[in-house]
Amino acid sequence: MKINEKEFETLFKQYKNDIYRIAYTYVNNEADALDIVQESAYQAYISKDKIRDKNKFKSWILKIAVNKSKDLLRKNKLISLEDLSNVNTMQAEDKESVNIFMENLKVLSMDEKNVIVLKVYFEYTFEMISDELKIPISTVKSKYYRALEKLKIEEGLV
Repeated sequence: MKINEKEFETLFKQYKNDIYRIAYTYVNNEADALDIVQESAYQAYISKDKIRDKNKFKSWILKIAVNKSKDLLRKNKLISLEDLSNVNTMQAEDKESVNIFMENLKVLSMDEKNVIVLKVYFEYTFEMISDELKIPISTVKSKYYRALEKLKIEEGLV
């Protein structure tokens, strides 16, 4: 069952803020994140016939956004995962928690960041992360727990 233009527009609008947040998480720059949202929309639109299940639209378009973000980072030779303080809907204490969390992610490899962001920020299960990143569940768990240990050390909890 293909997605028509109206459905695409509705689904895209529904997840546009999530796309922006994931892009911003990677590039830490509002202008670049907005560019990634546009590039993701374009890429998804021209490829919309490839997705058969509307229920998988969110993970599909977020994967496009992550790939676009990684492409930009590779292009700019810049790997930075900072805070989400520009998200106006958060309370001040929530912003501070997110800032600290995102600041600490700097110690992680890109693979570990991917797993942590999907698990913590998007509340994916290990199985969903495995499907999304196309790696075995055992690898997802190893990366997740290794990343948690690094984060505990960074926070001085260990």
